[in-house]
Amino acid sequence: MGFFQLRTVPGCQWPALPDSKFAQIWNAYLELDRTQWLSRAELEARQLEQVRTLLAHCIINVPYFRETLPAAGVRPGGIRSMGDFRKIPLLSRRTYQEKVIPRPATALPEGTVALGTTATSGSSGAPTFALTTNLTQLWWYACYLRDLEWCKIDPTGTLAVIRQFPKVGLEMQGKSAPCWLLSLNGLIQYGPANVMDIRQDPRVQLQWLRGFAADCLLSYSANLEALAALAKQSGPLPGLKTIHSISSTLDPRAQVEIESVFGVPVKNTYSCNEAGYLASPCPDGPGFHVHAENVLLEVLDENDQPCQPGQTGRVFITHLHNVRGPFIRYDLGDEATLGPESCSCGRGLPVLTRIIGRNLPMFRLPGGKLKNTTNLAGPVREIGGHWQHQVIQKAVDHAVVRLAIDPTWTDRHADEMIRAVQEFFEAPIRVELEFHDRLALPNSGKFQSMITEIAG
Repeated sequence: MGFFQLRTVPGCQWPALPDSKFAQIWNAYLELDRTQWLSRAELEARQLEQVRTLLAHCIINVPYFRETLPAAGVRPGGIRSMGDFRKIPLLSRRTYQEKVIPRPATALPEGTVALGTTATSGSSGAPTFALTTNLTQLWWYACYLRDLEWCKIDPTGTLAVIRQFPKVGLEMQGKSAPCWLLSLNGLIQYGPANVMDIRQDPRVQLQWLRGFAADCLLSYSANLEALAALAKQSGPLPGLKTIHSISSTLDPRAQVEIESVFGVPVKNTYSCNEAGYLASPCPDGPGFHVHAENVLLEVLDENDQPCQPGQTGRVFITHLHNVRGPFIRYDLGDEATLGPESCSCGRGLPVLTRIIGRNLPMFRLPGGKLKNTTNLAGPVREIGGHWQHQVIQKAVDHAVVRLAIDPTWTDRHADEMIRAVQEFFEAPIRVELEFHDRLALPNSGKFQSMITEIAG
């Protein structure tokens, strides 16, 4: 347990003793170190114990669940197995927005304090608001510390952050901060941070990054892809040790490309605004371990049944500690591939082998068939000659490819791009290439590389 350098109270240099106001956070982190080694069966039993506690609260204090749980024949005390748990109705994003958020919990357990709200980006529709408490914040901090340790990211180094900020200010040009996370600066030793808004031109971002030696670069996956494409021409970043991809999904082929260009490992953390940390890379092997102490995560097939190891399905989460605006069997809108029952590292936490994230749109082929655009993203990226791309289906026989090209672009790249799109559509459809200086981000800060404008 020596990964972090703890700050200590005055007069107690050794052993380090955190200030009492951080005691709960540190104890929660230490508890995660213990529970990760529980067996899968014991973890599931503990999760169901917390589910019973959560449902007992909801059936009294949260109007939506007070109405729907009895109607589904669900009794909080009757949840003794995952089969019992799956009797709880699934919760769609729309239902949550319309039924839960307007009528949150009328009372909270003793010691639980309502805080503020966090909002999703709204990149896949209207934003969803998560109602936070001191307990959801506590477990966010604990999982944050675990994630840093698992990713082997030393917080005493220099951090570069490129993400969206609520208000556009000095962050557009880049500014410095005294530490990585001010709210935990009294608990652990931090190095300095430098931050820039992700809406800045990636070419300016790269130039800014070359102005200081960052040990860790943290940003969204699409932005990291753009930076890697640009850095092919100018070279890697001196001193960089780790890249941390957050918020949006990182394609495995893109991860290999980013690691090749910058010469450092890329760590991809799976999180969401609704529930915080969902899964982090296994520190000792492949795949991702679910933070089962924070969420009960299900991967379900098209019939809403549990996927088997190796199967890909939709992700549903139950946030085990949100009693104010509960997410129970909530459709996150992501897809993931379920991993094996056990991990070679010995941790009992569930395993995901691949996180696909928000469902990419399906493109409709001229013959009427729907085809997943995942099969197009890779070939378009691998053509090269550009550092940003976006494919928009205008009609079944018409697609537009928007490109921000680099100096290596030639007519050969153009021919290959048209051919790749036509091969995906399995027909000689009309493909237009549009060239832009850069492809600006939407207000959500999350870039969408595939868009369909065909209704239905």
